[in-house]
Amino acid sequence: MTGSKDLMGLGFSWPLAQAEGYSSIAITAAGTTSADATSCDGQNSVFIMTATGSDGIRMNTAVPLFKPILVINTSASTGKVYPFTGGNFNGGSTDAGISVLTHSAMFLMRVSSTLWHSNLSA
Repeated sequence: MTGSKDLMGLGFSWPLAQAEGYSSIAITAAGTTSADATSCDGQNSVFIMTATGSDGIRMNTAVPLFKPILVINTSASTGKVYPFTGGNFNGGSTDAGISVLTHSAMFLMRVSSTLWHSNLSA
């Protein structure tokens, strides 16, 4: 994938570069439920997560359909990733999180108003 900053350097407008490229941000997990987890923004597509214990991050309702999202857990603890409130991963329970193990990654994509498809790395 090409970074959105690289595309803007080639003359792409910001909205087009953001839609076609990727951008990353570091995010610190917090909270132990979907309601109090750290909320991700709707602009970035790569989230570099640090977690301590069972805290987590929550996806944003502003994420467009079919936009690939990558969450990378760089910490020495397992962290959780939650859909936005009312959403689910892979047709599972509403608001249920998925644990992302130490030094692992999760690929996910919003495919409907409530459903996210996800895949964890080994």
